[in-house]
Amino acid sequence: MQRLEIIRGGSADPTGRRGRDLAAAADRGALVRLAPGRFVDADRWRAADARVRHLARIDAIDELVAPRLVLSHVSALALHGLPWNGEFPEVVDVIDPERETSQSLRLLRKHPGKGRVMRFARAVSGRRVSDLSSTVIDIALTQELRRSVPVLDVALHRGVDRAALRARLDASSAVHGRDRARFAIDFADARSGSVGESVARVALDELGAPRPELQAEFRDAAGFVARVDFWFPDHGVVLEFDGAAKYRDPAMRAAGLTAEDVLLQEKRREDRLRRVPDVLQVGRFGWPETQDTARLRALLLGTGLPLEARRYRRIR
Repeated sequence: MQRLEIIRGGSADPTGRRGRDLAAAADRGALVRLAPGRFVDADRWRAADARVRHLARIDAIDELVAPRLVLSHVSALALHGLPWNGEFPEVVDVIDPERETSQSLRLLRKHPGKGRVMRFARAVSGRRVSDLSSTVIDIALTQELRRSVPVLDVALHRGVDRAALRARLDASSAVHGRDRARFAIDFADARSGSVGESVARVALDELGAPRPELQAEFRDAAGFVARVDFWFPDHGVVLEFDGAAKYRDPAMRAAGLTAEDVLLQEKRREDRLRRVPDVLQVGRFGWPETQDTARLRALLLGTGLPLEARRYRRIR
């Protein structure tokens, strides 16, 4: 996992000279100050993605905060390499075993941990971090489904046991978010192919679509035709989620293929899929439709899928 080098001044330099030089470099824009006496190179910071930047925030505060604090929530998620469909915060999430209430500070967001039975992993620095299952439960309790379900999907794919997650949730003393977290755990599916597909599945459920089969395979007389994102066998409908990366990002395409080649392949694949007797309709949607209720509803109704009210519906 990529990490940015933390440049230390302040208390790490008893002479104070290096600290003054680093502060001056930060004032010039050559460095980015993440915490008192803790800096990173500005060019590398700008080139880094959001997860790497958050990991740098974690590394910057590690020596400055009390050893009892346990990295948790979104910060633990970043360390465990779990997906995150949201902005990484500018503060570091920790659990304070001595606190009964939350506390927001300039660099930290403390979550209450008094009386909580915790399981730990270890960060590179040696600091305790909530283990994978605990992190997943914390995310499920505190985040909306569009953020928690992708995390749970990946956790199940890594081998985390669903029943164990339910048991951990039942043993939790958390008051808020329990019903939503239980729903997220039950809704999660290790077969989800990407964060986009996970979010799309939540969006479908918000509109009351039937629950699809994931990664269903289709064959014809010539052999394998396709593995599809969402299959609704009772209605003969295939839905595919297009995340656009396979068209725009060369790294997501087979060697030598252009975006036009991929489009042509997709069209031929879809034409062949439509000729499979059980398939009556094929629909495609992407990130824009997951954010637009009217567009997604029209697409679903256009394929013949029935919609019914759901308990958990995102408020827009």
